[in-house]
Amino acid sequence: MTFTESLWASIGDIYGKILKHPFIQGLTEGTLDEEAFRFYVIQDALYLKDYARGLALLGAKAPQDQWLMMFAEHAREVIVVERALHEGFFRDWQMGDEDVYSAPMAPTSVIPTCTTARLASMRSFISNAALAPGRFSRTSI
Repeated sequence: MTFTESLWASIGDIYGKILKHPFIQGLTEGTLDEEAFRFYVIQDALYLKDYARGLALLGAKAPQDQWLMMFAEHAREVIVVERALHEGFFRDWQMGDEDVYSAPMAPTSVIPTCTTARLASMRSFISNAALAPGRFSRTSI
């Protein structure tokens, strides 16, 4: 078993509960209330805007140019790729940038973005490297 496989195995129960959460079930089954989904997409857009800044800041602290380029590219991808996905929804809902980005952040978005910004700005590169997995773990759910 690889290290990554052992990590996934160690959280099997938690991951199973995540997959059984009513929001995830509704999303995967196509039965999620549209208002709940709209709220999620707006919060996701607000979160990712700040998360991309945290990645960029982490890149600025990188001791090697290749790491700087990697984090800068990840920050760019968060904005470009995720916004392209969000913009389709926002267009369908007739929402402009002002509607989206002036929406209040929910506590579930505020806490991680504040933590990301605080850690990225105050800590060393190495102690901040834990910020990076958020970008990659989202693709597994």
